[in-house]
Amino acid sequence: MSSDVPLVPGEDAFPLHIFDALGLDPVVFKDRIGGSVMVIEKRPESGPVTILTSGVSRLATDSGERIELAVEVVDGQQGAAMVALRIVINEIATNRRVPPVLAPWRNGTPFLNGTAISALLVTPSRWGASFDEIRNEAGQVVGHVRTLRLLTDGEAAVAGERGWDALVAEVGSVDALLDVERADPFGNSGVQ
Repeated sequence: MSSDVPLVPGEDAFPLHIFDALGLDPVVFKDRIGGSVMVIEKRPESGPVTILTSGVSRLATDSGERIELAVEVVDGQQGAAMVALRIVINEIATNRRVPPVLAPWRNGTPFLNGTAISALLVTPSRWGASFDEIRNEAGQVVGHVRTLRLLTDGEAAVAGERGWDALVAEVGSVDALLDVERADPFGNSGVQ
């Protein structure tokens, strides 16, 4: 994303929601994506490291939808989250397209070096509506936090054909899909 992408006016509900999410203080990353999107990390006791954006909601989209992004990773794999965020933010900034919910974006080849991760999927978060929905002071939903899942091609195929819940059931839990160094449980090595 180039730094000359025009931004729409912001609404306080978005950064307030992100900074207050999960009841934890954020750790702000020094570098921004595209010069305008802030990235923060939260470490909930009852969940994985969660990387969130603040500023994606200011990128214009053809649908008018306003979102922020989240990625869950195991500790030490925050760089993988940053790669996924850059891919999606670039798509939004360049093509004004918001990633569809529960429809895998498949790349065909891995986009994380040394892994089988080649797809992204937006799903509901493990935290529910209080995390997923961004509300203004009047309580109206004004946007969403979209949680990105980093998947192998085989996992993306299962999610695309049978749905997210079927994929989670097949692998045992959503936590089984966190480690980007995992093998594809469906036999597609994809590692390059």
